[in-house]
Amino acid sequence: MDFENVAIIQQIASSLCAALTAMFLKQVKELDFNQTLYLRGLCGFIILFYTVNHYKFLVNEFDNRTMKILIERGILASFGAFIYFKGLDLVLVSESIILNRMSPIWTSMIQIVILKKEKLNFRLILNMLLCSLGIYLVAKNKNSNKQNNDVEDGYYHSIGIILILLASITQAIVNILIKQVNKEVDSIVITFYQSFFSMVYPSFNSILLESNFIIPSQNDAFLILIMSFLSTFAGVLQVKAMKFGKLSVISNVSQIQIFFGYLIDLFIFKVQFNLEQILGNVLLLFSLIPLVWK
Repeated sequence: MDFENVAIIQQIASSLCAALTAMFLKQVKELDFNQTLYLRGLCGFIILFYTVNHYKFLVNEFDNRTMKILIERGILASFGAFIYFKGLDLVLVSESIILNRMSPIWTSMIQIVILKKEKLNFRLILNMLLCSLGIYLVAKNKNSNKQNNDVEDGYYHSIGIILILLASITQAIVNILIKQVNKEVDSIVITFYQSFFSMVYPSFNSILLESNFIIPSQNDAFLILIMSFLSTFAGVLQVKAMKFGKLSVISNVSQIQIFFGYLIDLFIFKVQFNLEQILGNVLLLFSLIPLVWK
């Protein structure tokens, strides 16, 4: 099996872990999103800190260029995640899916059109077409989205759309920055830097809002701990996939997260879907075939 196929498998596993993280995130009821993100980031940082120390990974004795990229990527990735969750409160779920899943398109466009480091081919075009059609069919119908957050204020709705769109662009830049990091830097170390900055934004926002710290219940603490392991593992796998695979390919493979999300909704939360949404998920699954079938 070549490196590209290994990278594709790593990204699929990362998308599954990310979907499971979202599942557990929905079940944390007593904490606001700032505190949940902060505790998840703190637990992830502790996990990676002990991992780095146990395996004696080099974390700071890099050249100035590598250190600059690691810090920039950590700041951007954490900021993108924060503004995504912030914008999620202001828009419809279907809108957030469409806007957030535009990140692979931005990644491909920057990598192929602007940086000219990869070439557009028939396999990638077919994958992007199947992904786009699948996302459209999945997200267009709002009847199965059991949400009560009807958007009443057009101003805040526009702010939410802008935040999630910015988050998707930020993720594209983060993906590209991974390729700039020296391949000798371990993926765990790259994720370690991100985990540190992931605590900064929610804690700073909580201070601005003067939020009270709530001690989580045993159930919420357990959910946050599981989320931390899953999101950390997902982050490490994604970095590995981005480092050794083609960005335009791996970023589009990440669309499979929508498919995993709908499997969770179907079998865990017992949500019913219509024929168009089922067809959309099938197209998302089939969109992987052009990338792996040679």
